[in-house]
Amino acid sequence: MLLYGWAVAAISPLNASTQGKDQAAETRIVGGEKATKQNWPWMTAYVATYTELVTTLSVNNANFETRAFTEGTGGQANGIITSCGIGDSVCTDVTGNICLIERGEVNFSEKADNCEAGGGIGAIIYNNEEQGNISGTLGEDYSGSIPVVAVTQEDGLALLQQVGSMAALSVSVTAQLQQDSSCGASFLGDRWVLTAAHCVDGPNARQLKMNVGEYDLSDGAANAIDIANIYIHPGYDDKKYDNDIALVELVASVDIAGVQIAEPIVTNLYATENSVATVAGWGGRLGYAPSEGPTKDFPDILHKVDLRLSTNAQCRAEIAESFGASPSSVNVTDKMICAAVTTGGKGSCQGDSGGPLVINTGVGVQQVGLVSWGYGCAEAGFPGVYTRVSVFKGWMSAITQGIAITQSHDFGVGLEGEEQTTELRVSNNSDIDVELSFQLTGASDFTLDASSCSALAAGSSCQLSVSYLPAIANQVSAELTITTDNAQVATSSALVSGTTINKAGELLAIAGSTSDAVTLFTGGTNDRAGWVANSVEGLDSGTTSNLQDSILVAQIAGEGVLTFDWSVSSEANTELEETDPDFEPYDALYLYVNGSLITYISGEVDFTEYSVSLAPGTNIINWTYNKDPEAAEGQDKGFIRHLKFTPVDNSPPDDKDPPSGPPTVTAPNSSGGGSLGYIILALLGLTLRRNNLRLARRIFDPPSAMFQRKGR
Repeated sequence: MLLYGWAVAAISPLNASTQGKDQAAETRIVGGEKATKQNWPWMTAYVATYTELVTTLSVNNANFETRAFTEGTGGQANGIITSCGIGDSVCTDVTGNICLIERGEVNFSEKADNCEAGGGIGAIIYNNEEQGNISGTLGEDYSGSIPVVAVTQEDGLALLQQVGSMAALSVSVTAQLQQDSSCGASFLGDRWVLTAAHCVDGPNARQLKMNVGEYDLSDGAANAIDIANIYIHPGYDDKKYDNDIALVELVASVDIAGVQIAEPIVTNLYATENSVATVAGWGGRLGYAPSEGPTKDFPDILHKVDLRLSTNAQCRAEIAESFGASPSSVNVTDKMICAAVTTGGKGSCQGDSGGPLVINTGVGVQQVGLVSWGYGCAEAGFPGVYTRVSVFKGWMSAITQGIAITQSHDFGVGLEGEEQTTELRVSNNSDIDVELSFQLTGASDFTLDASSCSALAAGSSCQLSVSYLPAIANQVSAELTITTDNAQVATSSALVSGTTINKAGELLAIAGSTSDAVTLFTGGTNDRAGWVANSVEGLDSGTTSNLQDSILVAQIAGEGVLTFDWSVSSEANTELEETDPDFEPYDALYLYVNGSLITYISGEVDFTEYSVSLAPGTNIINWTYNKDPEAAEGQDKGFIRHLKFTPVDNSPPDDKDPPSGPPTVTAPNSSGGGSLGYIILALLGLTLRRNNLRLARRIFDPPSAMFQRKGR
């Protein structure tokens, strides 16, 4: 079938051996196979680079993920695997062989020495806990000469079943630049990369790099390019994954042709025809059902898998049937597109986030989606959900070829009467000099100073100043639009927002404080209540509903010690241990000091005294009760009482010289005192961010439908 020159693909878009091949017979990205490098020249990996010793381990033609011990010795070893228990004594019967040793009881260096003393030529130490691999050292005094590597508990137990098999391990003599991929992406051309917003919405996103044209993560780390700017779509919803798209600007152009983005009409046609589409990435290859997981088995080589597109109506109906819910309650919006195979076993998973979903149009490969989210991974009845990139072509063009502006800024929690100011970067990415005008539409809490951005030459940038003066307790926002004097130059817009909380002087004595140095503020997000006096003593967090916060802030002038009692009655996460890397609390009371998360309590916790040392200057202490997207248990509240601030007297004795500088007392993990603007700015995003490997538990009601939703 042809429409406007595009042919509906009936076969895999990117498979060199597609003709005559039964696509359903492909090996089970999840259920995928190694991609052909030349078919993915624009494939991009979002990577962290680091310098480390390179290690390898191969047993029976299977490669195992390994890690080096610092202060270890480089070298290679080929020998029979021999079990040495925990390696607390000289290993026996290991002459010319490789020792397999469990972690525990004695130092790593002693284990390695006991292997070498018995004649071993290499050692594998496996973890005695489930939480990943070992990060350890053999110590500065280690004098052994054999290579030693670490593996996970799971791999160690698997190797125990292969005792007597031939193994080959190696540790490089010198450290080498390496990379780890957290997400996929696609190169658009020049210096622009397209990925998922949830991949780059963290505070350290610009510290990672983009490796354009990457295929094998085990080499090529030196090719990764620094990030200049990140443009997250202003409508991005990190709870529902709507508008889950971002543009990344690199510091330098890349001489590679970019992928073509499909037009909306083409995307709709291929979805209606349930055409074959291909997704690629370096994500986990182990699928799992909702409420199970996580995935594992992350490859170095790029993998791809063929799926079938579906209409959104088909997708909603399939998911709804799986959950026993109404299709209208399934949050698959018109800015998303679904792909799966009916039998399950194939699909994208964690680590594939941001990677491309493409079709073969007959006039070239075109991208229709990028990996966003799903229920479990590759489970029958639960299609993967992708951002429908064709919807955003105008937005992308305005950023890459027009007037780009920092897409959004959340001032976070704003204290009544305390003004904050930030600067938004405006760039002219066109080849035309323009004059600019700006307008704010929305809450009057925001004002702007555009004096430095009235004119902007092609290829140049300026800084636009936006101020936020909180007034009435509420969540407020405004849209900032740009107009040029040349209609040929497209413009983008920005969203500024904040959450105002009001002074609560009437609560100070009830909380237990009589200090003039302490000012209390309270409020809530999404129109929820702030903290209130309870019927006995102290304060209770306000009534909250799903995805809402009740916030109490103490603004404290000066250095000293703050003590308080706190308690909570909430739903606890009993499904995972706190040591599990995927653990995060459900409903909890969080403590922040000067913008840094210090700790939290969750579940049924009786009143406990807590103490925080505060630095000189203005300190902001924030207690936030956060309600997650699911069930409520207990009283669903946090509690504070016996609030007391004891200032430090830094005045020098009469007979001594004054101190040369202020003391550096800070709260644990705190940024210390500082300007109020910095402190308030640091308070944005009061709940723990869910990264691409963490669970989120909301997409539709009714709440009785229990499942995990994973950003990919």
